[in-house]
Amino acid sequence: MTHSRDVVQTYRYLRGAMVSLLLALLVSVVLQWWLGTGASCWLGSISAYYFTPARTAFVGTLCALGIALLAYEGHSAEENVLLDFSGFMALLVAAVPTVPDGRCGPSAFDQSTDEIAAGVGISVPTLVVVATIALAVIATIRVRSVRRGQEAPPSGRVVALSLVCVGIVVVELVLVALLRGPLIAVAHGVAASTMVAGAIAVMVCSAVRVDQRHGQSASERAKAAAYRRTYLTLAIILGALLALTVVLHLAVAGFGLTVLVAEVVILVLFGAYWVVQTVELWNLGDEEHPEAREVTGVRQ
Repeated sequence: MTHSRDVVQTYRYLRGAMVSLLLALLVSVVLQWWLGTGASCWLGSISAYYFTPARTAFVGTLCALGIALLAYEGHSAEENVLLDFSGFMALLVAAVPTVPDGRCGPSAFDQSTDEIAAGVGISVPTLVVVATIALAVIATIRVRSVRRGQEAPPSGRVVALSLVCVGIVVVELVLVALLRGPLIAVAHGVAASTMVAGAIAVMVCSAVRVDQRHGQSASERAKAAAYRRTYLTLAIILGALLALTVVLHLAVAGFGLTVLVAEVVILVLFGAYWVVQTVELWNLGDEEHPEAREVTGVRQ
């Protein structure tokens, strides 16, 4: 299968934009440290920079990243569910801030817990209403496609995965509705952790199906094996860092900037995965490249 040049270029630019957004989030944190504190103080987490002049960059990049993940079509039905899940959680991370971190002193961007709750009370219902409408439209389109024989019905595995993801979203929304004051940080942490967990699962799905995106020649099999090793290695490291970050948040105090460093490494590693996969997928479906392959069961 080949696609027109504009479709291929849009696909490539969308992938490139996601890497740029991850970079923008890191740059905003560094600039706040450099310009906002005179290179003298780091906050304890990336999320804490919501309460600094980096707020616009923090919220803007997370919202844009979430929308990009939702818009991006996965290379399998399972991967697509996980991408949508991570994208929605990224939007929740932006909509539900943690509590201020006072280690660098007071900030004009600090908010009381009542002000935080008021913001969450507007942003989260807005997100839920729009997401519900979008899901209804997508479901209607999919049902019609299945009835017309244009699309196969979802497998039991996809349905089960979708139900798990929906269940996690419902739990998160319940936490947002019930938790107030400093406990809102728990709801924020759940959204951030599950967003990263979804991204790790995407990497595993990509590794499992890498053979379907390559030919059967010896060189193609070797290339697929190399990509598989890379994706699984990054997923394992990310999983370990995620577990470390959650433990430090919940059970350990006095670790200084360990959480911030772990979060930065997580962003860098996920960005590295996205860059490597972009290289792998660069010519798939491009009508100007004869090596572009039609891959059965893989949506591009």
